[in-house]
Amino acid sequence: MRLDTWRKGIGPDVPVAVVTGTFDILQPGNLYALKRAREVGGRVVVLLEPDEVVARHTARERPQNPLAIRAEMVAHLRGVDGVTVVVPDQAAACFAQLSPFVWVVAATQRRTEVWAPFLEQAAASVLEVEALSGCFTEEIILAMRENRTPIRVPELERETDQSDGAPPVAPVRVTVNGCFDILHVGHLRFLADARAMGGTLTVLINDDASVARYKGPTRPVFPEAFRETALRALDAVDDVVTFAEDEPLAAMARVKPDIHVKGGSFEPERVRHERELVAQWGGRLVGTPMVEGFSTSAYIQKVLKESFRGRDA
Repeated sequence: MRLDTWRKGIGPDVPVAVVTGTFDILQPGNLYALKRAREVGGRVVVLLEPDEVVARHTARERPQNPLAIRAEMVAHLRGVDGVTVVVPDQAAACFAQLSPFVWVVAATQRRTEVWAPFLEQAAASVLEVEALSGCFTEEIILAMRENRTPIRVPELERETDQSDGAPPVAPVRVTVNGCFDILHVGHLRFLADARAMGGTLTVLINDDASVARYKGPTRPVFPEAFRETALRALDAVDDVVTFAEDEPLAAMARVKPDIHVKGGSFEPERVRHERELVAQWGGRLVGTPMVEGFSTSAYIQKVLKESFRGRDA
Protein backbone atom coordinates (compact mmCIF):
# COMPACT_ATOMS: atom_id res chain seq x y z
CA MET A 1 0.00 0.00 0.00
CA ARG A 2 1.51 3.31 -1.12
CA LEU A 3 0.50 5.72 1.65
CA ASP A 4 1.25 8.90 -0.27
CA THR A 5 -0.83 7.80 -3.28
CA TRP A 6 -3.64 6.52 -1.04
CA ARG A 7 -3.82 9.76 0.97
CA LYS A 8 -3.88 11.94 -2.14
CA GLY A 9 -6.58 9.72 -3.60
CA ILE A 10 -9.05 10.28 -0.77
CA GLY A 11 -8.26 13.98 -0.40
CA PRO A 12 -7.05 16.07 2.56
CA ASP A 13 -10.54 16.76 3.93
CA VAL A 14 -11.39 13.12 4.64
CA PRO A 15 -10.53 12.33 8.28
CA VAL A 16 -8.13 9.43 8.72
CA ALA A 17 -7.71 7.42 11.92
CA VAL A 18 -4.47 5.51 12.46
CA VAL A 19 -4.08 2.44 14.66
CA THR A 20 -0.63 0.94 15.14
CA GLY A 21 0.41 -2.34 16.70
CA THR A 22 1.41 -5.95 16.32
CA PHE A 23 -1.98 -7.60 15.68
CA ASP A 24 -0.43 -10.97 16.43
CA ILE A 25 -3.90 -12.22 17.32
CA LEU A 26 -7.28 -10.53 17.00
CA GLN A 27 -7.91 -9.72 20.64
CA PRO A 28 -10.21 -7.35 22.58
CA GLY A 29 -7.66 -4.55 22.90
CA ASN A 30 -6.95 -4.09 19.22
CA LEU A 31 -10.54 -4.66 18.09
CA TYR A 32 -11.73 -2.02 20.56
CA ALA A 33 -9.14 0.44 19.23
CA LEU A 34 -10.40 -0.19 15.69
CA LYS A 35 -13.99 0.30 16.79
CA ARG A 36 -13.14 3.71 18.26
CA ALA A 37 -11.07 4.57 15.17
CA ARG A 38 -14.09 3.95 12.93
CA GLU A 39 -16.09 6.36 15.08
CA VAL A 40 -13.70 9.26 14.44
CA GLY A 41 -12.22 8.51 11.01
CA GLY A 42 -13.73 8.48 7.56
CA ARG A 43 -10.93 6.04 6.75
CA VAL A 44 -9.07 3.68 9.08
CA VAL A 45 -5.47 2.64 8.47
CA VAL A 46 -3.60 -0.03 10.44
CA LEU A 47 0.17 0.32 10.56
CA LEU A 48 1.87 -2.92 11.56
CA GLU A 49 5.21 -3.36 13.26
CA PRO A 50 7.67 -5.56 11.30
CA ASP A 51 8.71 -8.89 12.79
CA GLU A 52 12.13 -7.71 13.97
CA VAL A 53 10.60 -4.75 15.82
CA VAL A 54 8.03 -6.96 17.52
CA ALA A 55 10.71 -9.45 18.58
CA ARG A 56 12.86 -6.66 20.00
CA HIS A 57 10.11 -5.06 22.07
CA THR A 58 8.10 -8.07 23.27
CA ALA A 59 8.65 -11.52 24.75
CA ARG A 60 11.00 -13.78 22.85
CA GLU A 61 8.30 -16.01 21.33
CA ARG A 62 6.60 -13.06 19.59
CA PRO A 63 5.41 -12.62 16.99
CA GLN A 64 3.70 -15.98 16.65
CA ASN A 65 2.47 -14.93 13.20
CA PRO A 66 4.84 -13.39 10.63
CA LEU A 67 4.11 -10.02 9.07
CA ALA A 68 2.43 -11.35 5.91
CA ILE A 69 -0.05 -13.40 7.95
CA ARG A 70 -0.72 -10.54 10.38
CA ALA A 71 -1.41 -8.19 7.49
CA GLU A 72 -3.78 -10.70 5.87
CA MET A 73 -5.69 -11.12 9.12
CA VAL A 74 -6.20 -7.38 9.53
CA ALA A 75 -7.32 -7.08 5.91
CA HIS A 76 -10.30 -9.35 6.69
CA LEU A 77 -11.66 -6.88 9.25
CA ARG A 78 -14.71 -4.82 8.41
CA GLY A 79 -14.02 -1.09 8.41
CA VAL A 80 -10.26 -1.29 7.84
CA ASP A 81 -9.47 0.69 4.69
CA GLY A 82 -5.76 0.02 4.51
CA VAL A 83 -2.99 -1.96 6.16
CA THR A 84 0.74 -1.55 5.73
CA VAL A 85 4.00 -1.92 7.62
CA VAL A 86 6.12 0.76 9.26
CA VAL A 87 9.81 0.28 8.47
CA PRO A 88 12.01 1.77 11.23
CA ASP A 89 14.13 4.07 9.06
CA GLN A 90 11.04 5.26 7.16
CA ALA A 91 8.72 5.92 10.12
CA ALA A 92 8.87 9.72 9.97
CA ALA A 93 8.15 9.78 6.24
CA CYS A 94 5.38 7.19 6.63
CA PHE A 95 3.44 9.24 9.16
CA ALA A 96 4.02 12.47 7.25
CA GLN A 97 2.42 10.92 4.17
CA LEU A 98 -0.77 10.18 6.13
CA SER A 99 -1.24 13.67 7.57
CA PRO A 100 -3.64 14.92 8.67
CA PHE A 101 -4.73 12.01 10.86
CA VAL A 102 -5.96 11.07 14.32
CA TRP A 103 -3.78 8.62 16.23
CA VAL A 104 -5.97 6.16 18.16
CA VAL A 105 -4.08 4.50 21.01
CA ALA A 106 -4.74 2.85 24.37
CA ALA A 107 -4.05 5.40 27.09
CA THR A 108 -1.56 3.15 28.89
CA GLN A 109 0.41 2.54 25.68
CA ARG A 110 0.70 6.07 24.37
CA ARG A 111 4.23 6.65 25.69
CA THR A 112 5.49 3.09 25.27
CA GLU A 113 4.32 2.69 21.68
CA VAL A 114 7.31 1.96 19.45
CA TRP A 115 6.53 4.84 17.07
CA ALA A 116 5.32 7.30 19.73
CA PRO A 117 7.87 10.11 19.01
CA PHE A 118 6.94 10.16 15.31
CA LEU A 119 3.21 9.84 15.94
CA GLU A 120 3.14 12.63 18.53
CA GLN A 121 4.81 14.95 16.04
CA ALA A 122 2.81 13.99 12.93
CA ALA A 123 -0.71 13.45 14.29
CA ALA A 124 -3.23 16.27 14.08
CA SER A 125 -4.75 14.93 17.30
CA VAL A 126 -4.58 11.91 19.60
CA LEU A 127 -7.56 9.89 20.80
CA GLU A 128 -6.68 7.96 23.94
CA VAL A 129 -9.01 5.00 24.37
CA GLU A 130 -9.62 2.93 27.46
CA ALA A 131 -7.09 0.18 28.04
CA LEU A 132 -8.96 -3.08 28.55
CA SER A 133 -7.44 -4.74 31.57
CA GLY A 134 -6.20 -8.26 30.90
CA CYS A 135 -7.01 -8.06 27.20
CA PHE A 136 -3.67 -7.38 25.54
CA THR A 137 -1.78 -10.19 23.84
CA GLU A 138 0.89 -10.65 26.53
CA GLU A 139 -1.81 -10.82 29.21
CA ILE A 140 -3.85 -13.30 27.18
CA ILE A 141 -0.80 -15.55 26.73
CA LEU A 142 -0.15 -15.40 30.48
CA ALA A 143 -3.80 -16.34 31.15
CA MET A 144 -3.42 -19.40 28.90
CA ARG A 145 -0.26 -20.46 30.72
CA GLU A 146 -1.94 -20.10 34.11
CA ASN A 147 -5.17 -21.83 33.02
CA ARG A 148 -7.20 -18.68 33.62
CA THR A 149 -9.53 -19.18 30.71
CA PRO A 150 -11.94 -18.09 29.38
CA ILE A 151 -10.33 -14.70 30.02
CA ARG A 152 -12.52 -11.97 31.45
CA VAL A 153 -13.82 -9.60 28.79
CA PRO A 154 -15.24 -6.20 29.80
CA GLU A 155 -18.90 -5.51 29.19
CA LEU A 156 -18.04 -2.81 26.67
CA GLU A 157 -16.80 -5.52 24.29
CA ARG A 158 -20.16 -7.27 24.19
CA GLU A 159 -22.38 -6.88 21.17
CA THR A 160 -25.68 -5.18 21.94
CA ASP A 161 -27.58 -6.46 18.89
CA GLN A 162 -27.70 -10.15 19.74
CA SER A 163 -29.29 -12.26 17.03
CA ASP A 164 -32.53 -14.13 17.68
CA GLY A 165 -31.55 -16.79 15.18
CA ALA A 166 -33.94 -15.64 12.45
CA PRO A 167 -32.63 -16.44 8.97
CA PRO A 168 -31.27 -13.39 7.12
CA VAL A 169 -33.05 -12.43 3.93
CA ALA A 170 -30.78 -13.32 1.01
CA PRO A 171 -30.83 -15.31 -2.24
CA VAL A 172 -28.54 -17.97 -0.81
CA ARG A 173 -28.06 -18.47 2.94
CA VAL A 174 -24.76 -20.06 3.98
CA THR A 175 -23.83 -21.36 7.43
CA VAL A 176 -20.71 -22.77 9.06
CA ASN A 177 -20.24 -23.98 12.60
CA GLY A 178 -17.41 -24.25 15.09
CA CYS A 179 -15.79 -22.84 18.23
CA PHE A 180 -13.87 -20.00 16.51
CA ASP A 181 -11.86 -19.33 19.66
CA ILE A 182 -8.58 -17.55 18.80
CA LEU A 183 -9.20 -16.52 15.20
CA HIS A 184 -6.34 -17.39 12.85
CA VAL A 185 -5.78 -16.98 9.12
CA GLY A 186 -7.14 -20.48 8.46
CA HIS A 187 -10.47 -19.42 9.99
CA LEU A 188 -10.50 -16.18 8.03
CA ARG A 189 -9.82 -17.79 4.65
CA PHE A 190 -12.40 -20.49 5.36
CA LEU A 191 -15.05 -17.92 6.28
CA ALA A 192 -14.28 -15.82 3.21
CA ASP A 193 -14.60 -18.91 0.99
CA ALA A 194 -17.90 -19.86 2.62
CA ARG A 195 -19.28 -16.32 2.22
CA ALA A 196 -18.39 -16.38 -1.48
CA MET A 197 -20.77 -19.34 -1.93
CA GLY A 198 -23.89 -17.30 -1.20
CA GLY A 199 -25.59 -14.05 -0.29
CA THR A 200 -25.03 -14.08 3.46
CA LEU A 201 -22.95 -16.06 5.95
CA THR A 202 -24.22 -16.99 9.39
CA VAL A 203 -21.65 -18.48 11.78
CA LEU A 204 -23.01 -20.97 14.34
CA ILE A 205 -20.72 -21.03 17.39
CA ASN A 206 -20.58 -23.32 20.38
CA ASP A 207 -21.27 -21.65 23.71
CA ASP A 208 -18.60 -21.78 26.40
CA ALA A 209 -19.93 -24.91 28.10
CA SER A 210 -20.05 -26.94 24.90
CA VAL A 211 -16.53 -25.80 23.93
CA ALA A 212 -15.26 -26.98 27.32
CA ARG A 213 -16.95 -30.35 26.85
CA TYR A 214 -15.34 -30.74 23.43
CA LYS A 215 -11.92 -29.13 23.92
CA GLY A 216 -11.29 -29.50 27.65
CA PRO A 217 -11.68 -27.40 30.83
CA THR A 218 -9.16 -24.69 29.80
CA ARG A 219 -11.05 -23.85 26.61
CA PRO A 220 -12.29 -21.59 25.25
CA VAL A 221 -9.63 -18.92 25.68
CA PHE A 222 -12.15 -16.22 24.77
CA PRO A 223 -15.74 -16.31 26.11
CA GLU A 224 -18.61 -16.52 23.68
CA ALA A 225 -19.45 -12.79 23.94
CA PHE A 226 -16.06 -11.82 22.54
CA ARG A 227 -15.93 -14.69 20.04
CA GLU A 228 -19.18 -13.35 18.63
CA THR A 229 -17.84 -9.78 18.64
CA ALA A 230 -14.68 -10.83 16.79
CA LEU A 231 -16.63 -12.75 14.15
CA ARG A 232 -19.00 -9.83 13.57
CA ALA A 233 -15.94 -7.63 12.94
CA LEU A 234 -15.11 -9.65 9.81
CA ASP A 235 -16.15 -8.60 6.30
CA ALA A 236 -17.28 -12.15 5.52
CA VAL A 237 -19.71 -12.55 8.43
CA ASP A 238 -23.30 -11.30 8.37
CA ASP A 239 -24.69 -12.95 11.49
CA VAL A 240 -23.64 -15.07 14.47
CA VAL A 241 -25.83 -17.55 16.35
CA THR A 242 -24.69 -19.26 19.56
CA PHE A 243 -25.84 -22.79 20.41
CA ALA A 244 -25.54 -24.78 23.63
CA GLU A 245 -25.73 -28.31 22.25
CA ASP A 246 -22.74 -30.39 21.19
CA GLU A 247 -24.00 -30.43 17.58
CA PRO A 248 -25.31 -27.47 15.54
CA LEU A 249 -28.47 -29.25 14.36
CA ALA A 250 -31.01 -27.15 16.29
CA ALA A 251 -29.32 -23.91 15.23
CA MET A 252 -29.25 -25.08 11.61
CA ALA A 253 -32.95 -25.88 11.80
CA ARG A 254 -33.65 -22.29 12.93
CA VAL A 255 -31.56 -20.68 10.19
CA LYS A 256 -32.37 -23.19 7.42
CA PRO A 257 -29.31 -22.56 5.27
CA ASP A 258 -29.26 -23.26 1.56
CA ILE A 259 -25.61 -24.33 1.98
CA HIS A 260 -23.92 -25.59 5.12
CA VAL A 261 -20.12 -25.59 4.77
CA LYS A 262 -17.81 -27.97 6.63
CA GLY A 263 -14.09 -27.32 6.70
CA GLY A 264 -11.31 -29.90 6.64
CA SER A 265 -11.29 -33.60 5.92
CA PHE A 266 -14.11 -35.49 7.62
CA GLU A 267 -15.74 -38.90 7.53
CA PRO A 268 -19.09 -38.98 5.68
CA GLU A 269 -20.74 -40.68 8.65
CA ARG A 270 -19.60 -37.92 10.98
CA VAL A 271 -21.58 -35.28 9.09
CA ARG A 272 -24.48 -37.53 8.10
CA HIS A 273 -26.99 -35.87 10.43
CA GLU A 274 -26.11 -32.39 9.18
CA ARG A 275 -26.35 -33.51 5.55
CA GLU A 276 -29.72 -35.18 6.12
CA LEU A 277 -31.07 -32.19 8.05
CA VAL A 278 -30.17 -29.55 5.49
CA ALA A 279 -31.59 -31.73 2.71
CA GLN A 280 -35.02 -31.55 4.38
CA TRP A 281 -35.54 -28.00 3.10
CA GLY A 282 -33.65 -28.47 -0.17
CA GLY A 283 -30.25 -27.35 1.05
CA ARG A 284 -26.92 -29.09 0.67
CA LEU A 285 -23.75 -29.72 2.63
CA VAL A 286 -20.46 -28.64 1.04
CA GLY A 287 -16.94 -29.56 2.14
CA THR A 288 -13.94 -27.29 1.72
CA PRO A 289 -10.32 -27.91 2.75
CA MET A 290 -8.92 -26.05 5.73
CA VAL A 291 -5.66 -24.14 5.52
CA GLU A 292 -2.77 -26.35 6.59
CA GLY A 293 -0.59 -25.29 9.49
CA PHE A 294 -3.07 -23.15 11.41
CA SER A 295 -5.21 -24.12 14.40
CA THR A 296 -6.12 -22.63 17.75
CA SER A 297 -4.99 -25.76 19.59
CA ALA A 298 -1.60 -25.65 17.86
CA TYR A 299 -1.22 -21.96 18.74
CA ILE A 300 -1.92 -22.66 22.41
CA GLN A 301 0.46 -25.63 22.49
CA LYS A 302 3.20 -23.50 20.97
CA VAL A 303 2.69 -20.78 23.57
CA LEU A 304 2.82 -23.32 26.40
CA LYS A 305 5.96 -24.96 25.00
CA GLU A 306 7.66 -21.57 24.83
CA SER A 307 6.72 -21.08 28.47
CA PHE A 308 8.40 -24.31 29.56
CA ARG A 309 11.45 -23.60 27.40
CA GLY A 310 11.78 -20.21 29.07
CA ARG A 311 11.84 -21.85 32.51
CA ASP A 312 14.62 -24.21 31.43
CA ALA A 313 16.78 -21.45 29.94
